[in-house]
Amino acid sequence: MQKKLYRTIERLLDQIDNSLGNEQTLVEVLHALVESPDMATLGVISGRLYRERERDYLLIESLGEHGPSIAGKTVSKDYRVVQDIEQRRLWIISPASPGWDPQVENQFSDRDAAAIHLGRDPSYILSLGLDHHGSEDDLMVLLGTIRGAVGARLREEALASQMRQAGIIQQSLLPEHLPRLPGFDLGAVSVPAEVVGGDVYDLQQVEEGVLGIMLADASGHGLPAALQARDVVIGLRMGQAENHKISGTVARLNAVIHRSSLTSRFISLFYAELEESGNMAYVNGGHCPPLMISPGGDVFELMTCGPVLGPLPDAQYRRGYLTLRPGEVLVLFTDGVTECSGPDATEEDPNHFGREEVIRTVQGVLDQPAGEIAAALLEQVRSWGQDRPFADDVSVVVVKRLGDADDSPPAEDLTRLSPETRR
Repeated sequence: MQKKLYRTIERLLDQIDNSLGNEQTLVEVLHALVESPDMATLGVISGRLYRERERDYLLIESLGEHGPSIAGKTVSKDYRVVQDIEQRRLWIISPASPGWDPQVENQFSDRDAAAIHLGRDPSYILSLGLDHHGSEDDLMVLLGTIRGAVGARLREEALASQMRQAGIIQQSLLPEHLPRLPGFDLGAVSVPAEVVGGDVYDLQQVEEGVLGIMLADASGHGLPAALQARDVVIGLRMGQAENHKISGTVARLNAVIHRSSLTSRFISLFYAELEESGNMAYVNGGHCPPLMISPGGDVFELMTCGPVLGPLPDAQYRRGYLTLRPGEVLVLFTDGVTECSGPDATEEDPNHFGREEVIRTVQGVLDQPAGEIAAALLEQVRSWGQDRPFADDVSVVVVKRLGDADDSPPAEDLTRLSPETRR
């Protein structure tokens, strides 16, 4: 009987929008309980919801019996029945209840009632008017079942609200508008696998004519990953403000992350400083090697210059250099792009999107603006996964040098990817 009752209440609660907020959720719960034929068979004929105030409880919703006309009435916290409800959390109200006062009770209901105390700051009393009921034990089972199910729903809503707030905070760290660097076009997209994620990008002016470009990926996803991604953004911006060398900034950031309470986690990071001339210095801390693609079809990798941030307290990072020439496109991405699995994935063959698909997709839209290139790559990843929700956060940053291509050689420390290497 208890399992069936709980399933009935769960089914009623599943019909309620989780994003309403605690009070409106409780109002919807009250309607669901009072208006349900299943609850009517248990003797429930009316319901009231009271909100806690400093000295009393205010009736904010009334269904059945006296109806909405009594909304706004109050009952003092000094009333013995209210004190018992607060103390015991579940309480049956009848003329046999200690301190029962007909003058107080009759203004709300002419029936016995079953009351549940819920929430805090403020708390609420949900009271159900009963036409009949079985034994007191059965009634307490009903109350306990309702309180357990509703309490779980309120906790879910509180957590969901916190996650939404965390998502807002994380979005506030992303640049609202991408900065401008003369001679370059910029584009970026980021889609978390959950409400918040571990991917974060940042593009900020470091000084006149110099742009800082960052893409980081904290291990895992969700709130813990988002918190570490936030630390990376703040740490790098502090380093930019103090004009530290990028390799030293990343090394100090690694030490801070290692000392944090989340040392079991790690962060891959690519950070670069790009000048108007096209010269760029970068550090790659264990991140997916970005790709530089030329109009002629050549593809180069920006290889790792050090380990991921977090596990090793004294890790060292060296700088890499390149010159981004007119017509060339630099593509940064997280492993949520390359490791997105297709519909036929198996343990033996995960059918990942892979680096080659990144190259093929970008080469197909190389003449488009940077924002369109980033969007096209995101769309191709979605299509690869047949529009299923992403299993990992997906982020792309694109930097395109404007102007006509020239024939000057690329930087010596870039790794050219031959078609054979890319297969």
